[in-house]
Amino acid sequence: MIRVLLIGAGAVVQEHYRPPLRRLEKARAIRVLGVVDPDQSRGRRVAGQFKESRSYADCTEAFQRNSYDLAIIASPPGLHADHACAAFENGCHVLCEKPMTTTRADADRMNAAALKVDRLLGVAYPRRFYSNFADVAQLVANGDLGDDLEFTYREGHTYGWPAATDAAFRRDKAGGGALLDIGVHMLDHLTWIFGDPMVRRSFDDSLVGGVETNSLLTLEFPRARGIMQVSWEYPLNNGLWIRGASGEVMLDGNDLRSYRRKTPHGWTLVPTKTSWPTDLTPTGGKRIRPGNLRPCFDAEVVAMLRSIVYGEPLPVTGSQAASVQAAIDAAYDNAEPLDCPWLPEDEQRAARAKHWKADHS
Repeated sequence: MIRVLLIGAGAVVQEHYRPPLRRLEKARAIRVLGVVDPDQSRGRRVAGQFKESRSYADCTEAFQRNSYDLAIIASPPGLHADHACAAFENGCHVLCEKPMTTTRADADRMNAAALKVDRLLGVAYPRRFYSNFADVAQLVANGDLGDDLEFTYREGHTYGWPAATDAAFRRDKAGGGALLDIGVHMLDHLTWIFGDPMVRRSFDDSLVGGVETNSLLTLEFPRARGIMQVSWEYPLNNGLWIRGASGEVMLDGNDLRSYRRKTPHGWTLVPTKTSWPTDLTPTGGKRIRPGNLRPCFDAEVVAMLRSIVYGEPLPVTGSQAASVQAAIDAAYDNAEPLDCPWLPEDEQRAARAKHWKADHS
């Protein structure tokens, strides 16, 4: 059985990782032996869900007390690189929660550490298990939509994640806001479909010391160009629209098992085909097409375990995630104030003056 260490015991672990890990432990595929969290009560609460697990205040103590095969890192993003490198130094493979980290330099450090000890670095983008995006990625790869691809990708909603701390709203802790939280998923999807991204323009509404609630990017890829908009503040017309010389598709993030495709006869709803294993049997056994985000974490953990056991390709490698991180870095480095035309002009001027990239010297 694969010995697992959880680094971080916050909301994402309790909401999404705990159920598949308990199922896999019951199936005798894994043993969760340790949970690291500086909040000992929270760590003990999660550790208590597994038969042989103990809680630890830090990684040093956890690695001194036991050996592990896989570390699942779900600590705040600013700590991912240090925690991943510690896991590699102690012989672990790593599955790191998104965002991979907060800077491209740290992403490169993580990849170098994995390479040095010949261990796997997988990055947790559960939306890679959306069947509609997988099918459309194949359509684009096959050239079925033609050339001159353009896209519009939007996702917005009111922030409602049950955060355990205020780290998500502090740039020094989180590294960013809506773009680093939701936008990394979107950039990963676009990179999966079109190749490595280049940021042409970047706009956000972050003020000094805080993080952005809205972000708008103009992007260019080897196979496409378009815009990406993300919001923590209000709903948008969510979904991905791709237009090519030979066709169009529309994907709805709330309907993972179908997509719409334009044909000479109009728009058609197309059921998806791509599925993923749910166990560690050599042939893959039972397969799943997730209908919502929760089972995507199950498929994601199984995919990581199958990479360790059978050498199957990782859904998202450290190098692929580093490409997304590079785009995030470029977006933040070149961020301009996001126009808010619904505000009076004096409030718009005040917001531009307080923008985190403005010259405050």
